[in-house]
This record gives sequence, structure tokens and C-alpha cells, in this order.
Amino acid sequence: MFFALITFAALVVLVVVRRAELIAFFARIKFQKGDLAGSLRLHAIANRIGKLRDASLMYYGYLLLRDGQLEFAKDILVRASLCAKKPPMKKRIKSMLAIAEWKSGDLDTAIEMTEEAMVDFKTTNLYQNLGLMYVLKGDARRALDFNKEAFEYNQDDMIIMDNLAESYALYGDTEKASELYERLLKKEPHFPEPYYGYGQLLVNKGEKDRGIELIEKSLDKKFTFLSVLQKEDVERLLEEIKQG
Repeated sequence: MFFALITFAALVVLVVVRRAELIAFFARIKFQKGDLAGSLRLHAIANRIGKLRDASLMYYGYLLLRDGQLEFAKDILVRASLCAKKPPMKKRIKSMLAIAEWKSGDLDTAIEMTEEAMVDFKTTNLYQNLGLMYVLKGDARRALDFNKEAFEYNQDDMIIMDNLAESYALYGDTEKASELYERLLKKEPHFPEPYYGYGQLLVNKGEKDRGIELIEKSLDKKFTFLSVLQKEDVERLLEEIKQG
């Protein structure tokens, strides 16, 4: 009986000490089920009542980025970076801070930070982010070379495929861009960029009907604050194409 009471007391202490992490765990489950708002509410509670670990703070910062809360996201991610002890975790957090800089309008700083994060550390996510940033910068040769390297690293990743297709289009190689877009669309990507990108390419090539069809299809996909274009921008551009 005595040992049972000791065990119970130890469990109670553990729950009290780790209550913030427990709440953050349930918050992650909410997001995985598609409830971003609910996840953010739970994360806010967890952040308020206890000390979250670096991984939980990074996840919270990422969700804040998705929700467009840039300054708060930066604060949380800076805290995560200060808590992080291992270099790989610090690099992941830095890559997220780079995204915040991009969405704040400072693409050059975002590129520099992501390049620094990739020194001696390669992940699919980092290849995705930096490949997209090079495309957005408009440096066709640099974007194409890097996204070819990313494709060699992970040719099954749909975001990397989209970045490479966009790079070929930016470089003027519409044949290779079209070939890659066709392969990508067979995978039925859940994000809007490949449908919009390929649709725009087809419109420019004179295949207006199919181009419009694909751009319209992009509007059925989920847009977030981290999307390259927002839904209202695509709707406006689609209307201009139809009227042109």
C-alpha cells in the first residue's frame, strides 16, 4: 500500500510538472485533425501555465505562422531557439524564423537565414523552403540549379517537384516544366500552387481553356497564410485572364 501511494504521488507530481507538455500534446492532435484554431487555443494555455520544451515551442511558432500571427510567431520561435541545445533543432527553428522574415517582406534575409541553416544540415523541408525562395527571388539559373539538387535529394516530394517545375518555367524551358507538372498533377497534390502555376503556363502558351480549368481547380485547394498566393489574388488573376 505504501509503495502504491508513493507511485501515485510520483505520477501526480509528474503530471503537474509536465502539464504544459501534456496540453501541447493534445494541441498537436487537434491540429492533425484540422482544427488550427482549437490547437492554437490549447497551445496558448500550455504556454501560459508552464515551461514548454524547444520542440513544442517550435511547433507552436509554426502554427502561429500558418495563422498569420507573424510577430508573436517570431517571439515564440526566438524562445524556442534559446531553449534548444542541439544544433539540428536550432537550424530547424532558424528555418522557420526565415519563413517569418519572408512573409514580413524581407525575402533577402529569409534566403540568407535558410542558406545558413542548410550548412552541413540537409532536410526535405529546408530544400522546399529555399527552393521556393529562389524562385520568388526570380534568379532563374540559381533556382533551377538548386531545385535540381533538391529533386535529387527527394524526387517524391510534391513541393520540391512544384519548385522544380516553376524553376523550369522561370528559366524558359516550358517543355520540361510541362512534363514535370503533368507528373505532379497525377499525384493530385493537396496544395494550390501547382494547379495555378501550370494553369498560368498553359494560358501563356495559348492553351487558355485548360489553363483556366487548372487555375479554377487551384481554388478548391486549401490556402493558408504560408501559401505563395492568397485565394483572393488567384480569383482576381483568374478574372483578368477570362476577360483578356
